[in-house]
Formats: sequence, C-alpha cells, structure tokens
Amino acid sequence: MNSARHPGVPAADATGATAVQEPQEPQESQEFQEPKQPQQPPAAYDRGRTVIADRVVEKITAKAVRDAARTDAMGHRLPPVPPGQEEIRQAAKVAAWVDGQTAAVAVTVSLPWPAPVREIARRLRAHIINRVEDLTGLHVAQVDIEVADLPGPAAYRRRVR
Repeated sequence: MNSARHPGVPAADATGATAVQEPQEPQESQEFQEPKQPQQPPAAYDRGRTVIADRVVEKITAKAVRDAARTDAMGHRLPPVPPGQEEIRQAAKVAAWVDGQTAAVAVTVSLPWPAPVREIARRLRAHIINRVEDLTGLHVAQVDIEVADLPGPAAYRRRVR
C-alpha cells in the first residue's frame, strides 16, 4: 500500500519498519471557495421559440372540418355519395395565416340542401377554433366560412334510364 496516496496509514519501508505519515496542511493554492449557487434556467423567451407554419394550421383545420361532418357537429350527417358522382361533393378548401401567436383561417365548404347554413357555420367555426387552439396554442382571431355549394337531394340520386 502506498502511503503517499493514503495519508495517516502506516507504510512499510524497505526494511519492513512501518511509519505513520501525518496528513499535510492544504497548500496556499487551494484556497477556500464559496460553493456555487445553482443557476436559474433562462426565461422562456430566452430559450428559443416554436414557430407553427401556416400549412400546419391548414391541415388541422381541414381535419377539424372532416371530423365535424363525420361526428354530426355540423347538425346533421351528409348523405352518402352514389358511385360515379363523387365530384358533386368536394372536400373543404382551407387557407390559414399565422402571425406570431395569432392565426386566421378561411374555409370553403359544400353543404347539402336543405341545411341551416347559419347554425352549421356557427358550430363549425367553434369546432375549428377549439381544435386549432388546443393543438397549437395559437389564438384564432378569425375564421371565415364560405358556403360554395348547396347541392340538393336530386344531385345525389342516381338516374335510371
């Protein structure tokens, strides 16, 4: 055992005699230092920022419109489209703009006739705002809903010749 590594422990010399080395006083270069205080993490605005692209808000809005139609949030279910007439009912067109922490959305939809357009638009607007704000944390300041088409029940019937 090496006594240089373990002060205060008896060490044997070449003759087998043991001697106890006393611990040495700290040297001048090892001055007492105050323990460092843990640093506070930087504030959120100093750590960075998360940017949510317009396209992300557009995708969330399009999914919210599809969900609203599927889950009866728009007041009623859309009738099934007969084969060969899929072009009559088109998917909603969505555009979104994000400026800082605020978003604006424009949606163009097609509703079946007869439909309470104002009530459906109000429910759809609330659903879009809830989904976008919940998923992104952005404030949705504006949702414009344009009803582009009101196809009647005759548009969904298949003509027999």
